[in-house]
Amino acid sequence: MAGGVSPEKVKALLSSFLVNDSKSPDRINPLTGNSFISNDSRLDDSTTESSAQSPNNLTGSLRSFEKFLQRLDTFSISFFSFINQSATWFGKPAELSPIICARYGWENVDSDMLQCVGCKAFLAGQLPSRLDLTAYEESLSKLKKNLLSSHDKFCVLAANPCPEHFCHVPVDDPVNLMTSFSGRVKSLSRIQDRLPHLDETDLQALGYDTAQGAAYCRRNLVPGVDASPQVVALAFSGWACSESDENVLTCSMCRRQIGLWNFVSSSSTVDQKTYIGNGDGDATDDGQSTPKRRKVCLNKKDSLNPLGEHHRWCPWIQEIPLPSSPGNAAVPSSHSDVGRTQQSAPALIVALRCIAPGLMDSNKGFANTMKTSPMVEGLRYFRKILKAWSSPKVHTKTSSPS
Repeated sequence: MAGGVSPEKVKALLSSFLVNDSKSPDRINPLTGNSFISNDSRLDDSTTESSAQSPNNLTGSLRSFEKFLQRLDTFSISFFSFINQSATWFGKPAELSPIICARYGWENVDSDMLQCVGCKAFLAGQLPSRLDLTAYEESLSKLKKNLLSSHDKFCVLAANPCPEHFCHVPVDDPVNLMTSFSGRVKSLSRIQDRLPHLDETDLQALGYDTAQGAAYCRRNLVPGVDASPQVVALAFSGWACSESDENVLTCSMCRRQIGLWNFVSSSSTVDQKTYIGNGDGDATDDGQSTPKRRKVCLNKKDSLNPLGEHHRWCPWIQEIPLPSSPGNAAVPSSHSDVGRTQQSAPALIVALRCIAPGLMDSNKGFANTMKTSPMVEGLRYFRKILKAWSSPKVHTKTSSPS
């Protein structure tokens, strides 16, 4: 052929335009006859990057426990904002609690306003006043349905919310319970000298004794940590020391935060008040002073209630069924429940029975034994005699026998 182009070269040139599905690393250039590096590796890299953002991987990321906690934290109120502090998800019933909203992919972006982290849809969460009960119930029912229906049609979280067990204490997983409890004990032990006295009313009503609980923990659960009764009781109740600020306690489930500056430390009885502001004006660069800031005095609380400080929707204090066992046949949860068989208990008690078997039963057995033992009855009788002898009484005159 003219120009020295052979039919073989033309055939090779035309064949080069065909797609080769093979993944051989080297190919032959039909014009030069030299080999060149294939671009399949770059194609594979781009395919890998696109697959990382595929719907399946994106759904798994948004449904992870870490992302769930991040959304839950958006409903929290900052403890460090003393002025103009406002609640952004206030007065909602348990059906619309932050833990439920976070499970379905919603985060709190403004007052009574939610946004899905997947499809970026918005949902207004304002409810009418409870004085108009009919309107309130209708709006509540509609808002609960909108938690599912307000997502975009192809939202990855519309049909695949987070697992339901994210919203509950893992009472059926002893290993997880024990690991998290040990972590809370160790974090609280670092600040046990700053912890306040505990209001043990609710714990005692449930049958928990702080002294025996601490002894049981040091002996069986965390033997390498000299944990105080406050530390063990708080850890059993789901509280831990915040990782970002050692003066703050945080709940592992409802994300409630407690500032220790609001309470009197158990190791100190002097500083009973906290003052915000110094009462003095600040001088500017030109020598002029700014108006004085008012000095606000906050009275510290004497004790902390480990159960009462949780949010009312916190999984730690929600009643759940007791596991079926011979020891749980009839356990009164308070003095008013005596004579009524208890089939449920707060999740923290169920978790405590799981990781500390026998602790609650031994406490009740010891208390009942001490109340009915002959030695205690004898001591009571002896105290009555001493009280009668030491009490000042006016002796009446008795007539002499005739």
